[in-house]
Amino acid sequence: MNNLVVMKDQQAVTDSLKVAESFDKKHKNILQNIQNLAAENSATKKMFVESTYVNRGKEYPMIYMNRDGFTLLAMGFTGKKALDFKLKYIQAFNKMEQQIRNQSERLKLMQKERIEVSRQNAETRKASLLYRVAKSMKDTRKQQDLLAQIANDLIGEPIKEKQPEPKDFYTANEVGKLFRTNGWGVEQIAQKLKLHAPVPESNKFGKWIQNGNFPEWLYTDAAIQQIEQYGFLVR
Repeated sequence: MNNLVVMKDQQAVTDSLKVAESFDKKHKNILQNIQNLAAENSATKKMFVESTYVNRGKEYPMIYMNRDGFTLLAMGFTGKKALDFKLKYIQAFNKMEQQIRNQSERLKLMQKERIEVSRQNAETRKASLLYRVAKSMKDTRKQQDLLAQIANDLIGEPIKEKQPEPKDFYTANEVGKLFRTNGWGVEQIAQKLKLHAPVPESNKFGKWIQNGNFPEWLYTDAAIQQIEQYGFLVR
């Protein structure tokens, strides 16, 4: 007989009809045995659930039972054939219960994935709204702070502010005029402050250009600020 055990309400069960057929018993006797068990001990009632089946247009009583109910009922069945079917039922219960566990795990995983997708969608909608707010801000500092918050919410890392590219470069002589000195004096201070990058590289303090046969360092506003601070400290 196929499908000795089925799933009903997320539980592995069999029914009195299958048991009667498997163990070559009259169905009415199986029903009576179950009723006797329930009468002897009320705790067994939770192992059995009354139901009906239809045969030739007429309803008849039947009973579903879980593993414990079947085990209790089948204790009185003896003989080699009964033992063989008891083993088949045990295997069928084990198989169905494993299927139920697997299904339960899949459902839990799917639920977890749905919750995670829902959370990510909510965060994306929030980030999109905050991004539109940030782009409308005129205060650059506040805008950068809000953009950093958005990035941190989405990926756990703040946005690294992009350093603005210097727009202007100045020769040593031009810088010297700002501080009432000459280009040579500026070069001396730059060397002490280590503002120069190795030739031909550049950094935030300036860049090298080719001036005739010699390289010349051009200074940025950041370099001028450093020189100004140095001049203040040595006064």
